[in-house]
Amino acid sequence: MRLSVAAAITGLCASAHGFSDSSPFLLFSTAKLSQDSISQDQLQSSTKVIEATKQLLASCPTNHYLLVSQPNLNAAHLASKAAVPELSDSLGRAASRYSVAEVAGEFDLRSIAAYIRDTCELPRSAVDLIELSPVPSSAAESAKTLTKNDNELGLVLDQYKASAGHSYTVIYAGGARTEKPQTYTAEFADSSSAGHHHHDQELKRDVHSKRKGKKEERDNRPLFEKYQFFTPGIFMALIMLIVLMSILYSGISALSSLQVSYGAFDKEMGPAAQKKQQ
Repeated sequence: MRLSVAAAITGLCASAHGFSDSSPFLLFSTAKLSQDSISQDQLQSSTKVIEATKQLLASCPTNHYLLVSQPNLNAAHLASKAAVPELSDSLGRAASRYSVAEVAGEFDLRSIAAYIRDTCELPRSAVDLIELSPVPSSAAESAKTLTKNDNELGLVLDQYKASAGHSYTVIYAGGARTEKPQTYTAEFADSSSAGHHHHDQELKRDVHSKRKGKKEERDNRPLFEKYQFFTPGIFMALIMLIVLMSILYSGISALSSLQVSYGAFDKEMGPAAQKKQQ
């Protein structure tokens, strides 16, 4: 699609905070490229953008190609022309422009470089691949790094304008991320619902931490080492039971050993008994 410089640069910030792990894509050329069958969606996967780029370059429109990798780049970095004046100026002078605000996934510039060399049968010197310094996560440092990288890119583009015979194509894309992308927390207008949501999150976090703690404290010792089946109280009770049972056995044995004749308790009625009574 044909875009003005404002649409290509400032238009990239339309969804700048939508996806923290995506990066913008810019392609501009001194040749007029046919974009009739190219998707104009501003949110695409890296695979689709690579296919579109190959389709745009299938006819080998220029003699030189410059592929620029900018690690940690996102659409917010290109929200203003002042952030990248050299890139913006070169983009304004191009005959064809193609951009995607949000490219999900890592864009492989090396595969594009290999495709150009194989398809156009160009020498290695005709396809340049440069990697700029990664953009820091802090706003102040990122502005300085973008300005420095833009100046370096401007020098390279000046050389292309002077030596490439006004026949070159530039691809500017986000490289591999060297820092974890920042996450964004949604803010709720209703304070009561926000408090309830925060309470639910804290509750889930607390339950998760308790489950994790229980899992970490799991005892894998054998059964007889983990539990004490005979406590000191049980041992004392068993000893007392043995002593009492022995006493009971002795008493029962003593009673059972008594021997008394059957007539021992009979009343005597003979002359001897009468004398004892007198």
